[in-house]
Amino acid sequence: MSKQQEPAVSVVPSVPLCAECAGPLSFDVSGSRFVCGNGQCAALGMDLPVWRVLKRAGLAVSAVVGLPRPVYRGMPVPWIAPVASDGRVWFRALDGERLARAQNEWLCQLCGEALPRRAWVFVTPGGLVLQAALHEGCKDIASGFCPHLSGPVTRAVPRPVTREEISADGRPLPVAGRSDPDFPQQWRIL
Repeated sequence: MSKQQEPAVSVVPSVPLCAECAGPLSFDVSGSRFVCGNGQCAALGMDLPVWRVLKRAGLAVSAVVGLPRPVYRGMPVPWIAPVASDGRVWFRALDGERLARAQNEWLCQLCGEALPRRAWVFVTPGGLVLQAALHEGCKDIASGFCPHLSGPVTRAVPRPVTREEISADGRPLPVAGRSDPDFPQQWRIL
């Protein structure tokens, strides 16, 4: 099979096991999720977020709060990125519990510390906010390292906002329901 024909699912070393069949989970690169590939398993093909699999398997590492950020392969590790006990950082797969906390408690997605009344968000041309808010200095760090926040795909730009200038589920953020780890809020600029 040539490189171009290889499937998008591959087994990652020291990967957690499926809770149903105890077989190794495979990592779906395209979706940044784990899946069970055992054709005899009840969980066949069901995807699980990286953060949840690492936590269930006892492989999740507690996030460091504050600056300076830990560094992995030359890049600062965001507070909302899942980190495995083997040191691997899953940059593309956000930790749903930490993201929900950042959204609910007005915490910085990069450093995990409390934000001032006015903080920074990355906003797409359509008005969508990418993940959560940041301190001004953390915004500068993130924009220098994260292609998702300021890359050509999202075309997001930084903007200072208060909680009152953001909506979630069509309601102003201060009165919107709480963000859930499995279904994080999608913020918009009012």
